[in-house]
Amino acid sequence: MSQTSDINEQIAKDFLVDSKDFLTRYHILKDYSIPRHYGLQSKLLVDLLFSAECSIKALLFLILPEDVNCIYKKICTHNLQKLLKTLPDSEKLECEKFLDQDFVSFSIENRYLVEVHKTFRSNGWFDKKEYTIDSPVWFDMVSSKLGELQNYVWSKVKVPIEDCLFGEIDVDKVVREHEIRMSLSKGKK
Repeated sequence: MSQTSDINEQIAKDFLVDSKDFLTRYHILKDYSIPRHYGLQSKLLVDLLFSAECSIKALLFLILPEDVNCIYKKICTHNLQKLLKTLPDSEKLECEKFLDQDFVSFSIENRYLVEVHKTFRSNGWFDKKEYTIDSPVWFDMVSSKLGELQNYVWSKVKVPIEDCLFGEIDVDKVVREHEIRMSLSKGKK
């Protein structure tokens, strides 16, 4: 294995760890979010978008035969459609199996409440009974598919990596400690 491919694989692993962390954060926030709170739902969407973005960027580092600097220039975007176009056709088709078309059309800029409302109104989604950002079923389907996308990209990694950051955190303990701090701060007022 050449020096460049070692570097490419390490960068790909770093992107995959980020992808996994974004997906884990999505699940944590989803479990503790308030239904119909569009600000939180837009954050959920952004975590899913970042997870997908990192998986695709990892894949590009694993499959493109170019040097690191050339690949970085190609991936300098948050636009999933542009990233997919950078993939060879066979890989693009594989990735599209895991990515919902509505999902790919969103961007991280949709995270602000006003922009979320503009986006859904401009697409006519507010006229429907259930629109995407208000559909827990859609979110669950997307997160499940993104887990499959991560697994697909991990299968291309030659040397496995240890668990990432969130794998080492006791989420329930963190939440309990946060709730205790919040109740203590309310008691001081």
